[in-house]
Amino acid sequence: MSHALTEISGLWAEASKILRHKICATTFEQWFANIVPVRLDNDRIILGVSDDFFADWLRNNYEDILASAIQEAGGKAYTIDFESGHIAKAPAANCAIPAKEEPRTSPRYTETVQTPVPAQKRIHNGINPRHTFENFVVGEENRYAHAAAMTAAGTPGAYNPLYIYGGTGLGKTHLLQAVANETLNRNPNAQIEYVTCEEFLNCYVDSLQQRKHSEFRNRFRTADVLLVDDVHQLANKAQLQEEFFNTFNTLFHKNSQIILTSDKQPSEIAGLEKRLVTRFESGVAVEITAPSFETRLAILKMKQESHLVKFGDDILNFIASNVRSSIRILEGALIRLVAYSSVTRDRAVTLKTAEQLLKKLFEQENMTRKITVETIQKRVAEHFSIHVHDIIGKKRPKNIAEPRMIAMYLTRKMTDKSFPEIGLEFGGRNHATVIHAVKEIEDSMNTDPAFKQTVSALQRQIQAIS
Repeated sequence: MSHALTEISGLWAEASKILRHKICATTFEQWFANIVPVRLDNDRIILGVSDDFFADWLRNNYEDILASAIQEAGGKAYTIDFESGHIAKAPAANCAIPAKEEPRTSPRYTETVQTPVPAQKRIHNGINPRHTFENFVVGEENRYAHAAAMTAAGTPGAYNPLYIYGGTGLGKTHLLQAVANETLNRNPNAQIEYVTCEEFLNCYVDSLQQRKHSEFRNRFRTADVLLVDDVHQLANKAQLQEEFFNTFNTLFHKNSQIILTSDKQPSEIAGLEKRLVTRFESGVAVEITAPSFETRLAILKMKQESHLVKFGDDILNFIASNVRSSIRILEGALIRLVAYSSVTRDRAVTLKTAEQLLKKLFEQENMTRKITVETIQKRVAEHFSIHVHDIIGKKRPKNIAEPRMIAMYLTRKMTDKSFPEIGLEFGGRNHATVIHAVKEIEDSMNTDPAFKQTVSALQRQIQAIS
């Protein structure tokens, strides 16, 4: 072993010891135990990680604490660079870290089974075999989510739980099912459970009514991979949250992969118990946002490859320009033109014909792009440099209380939400609190021109992005 390699191994071993005292054991095991010390170039240290997503996550979330530990271990500051393509087979030399199995999977993934059970009988029939990673169009809006999902499929338990959030129709379900399909390609005997949160609720209720609760628990708590869509629907269902909490813990401790999707971050789900918020936030949370024009156009070009009918760039550009909120609606517009072309045998659909056929669909699209409470909360939080969870939380200092009241006022003014509904969206507050907030903001706007200008500017900004 070269002197340089010995030097960096010793430095990283010492830094690892320091890190273990600064962060909890779970965080260390998930994010630092698999780092590979690669080399030292003077004051530059190169650390090996599995992929670019892992590197970006470390930069964005732990770079300060990592740099501090390395500086303390080496006695001077180092510039940290990450190099992808490294898989740790064991902890760093001389580092007092318990040995870890590799890969981080449950035994079922490597177990030899004499009589394989057909994959289609081991998973929920809601899995669409066409939802794969190969036909998922990657753009800047979903790049991290796609990379994390691929890692979860290739190395179950590496990112646990994986929590994917974003608006409706942006590809969350596609990624969830792509994980299922990829996992089954790698191991046809893997036990995969895919359910929507509503289906999980229905199964739970049925098990209670039919006195088959042990069968329900056995089904979900023995899974290798649990995939739950729309987990925000757990909100305000105390008994279901208790059941899900226990199921989550069972799977987590045996290193089964858990992937959840939602339209909100965990801390933004009103009516979700704190212990579940903590569990959901303990892994990797990635957001999918609305696709850019370029991504929308790429999706249309890929989708039309599966049809005999092909349209010109002018028509595809027209669709991509008019549908911005949902990939689902984007595909619906394309299918409508394909259906028209097939029925009429018109293989040369003109732009004028497309405009006529899609007029009502585009009108519906414009209606769905209405202003949401989440949009208001996020924009107000950004303006005042606070977090959304501050706005819906219980803290009451002026720098939080005033933005919260402004957000309540704008929600009342810009949506059709009632006072009780607004209270629920803001951390379960009662309607009297919302009424008071709206009146306070109105009074301040009537007496303070500068304050009125601030609120009015926020309103215009929200209208512009919705």
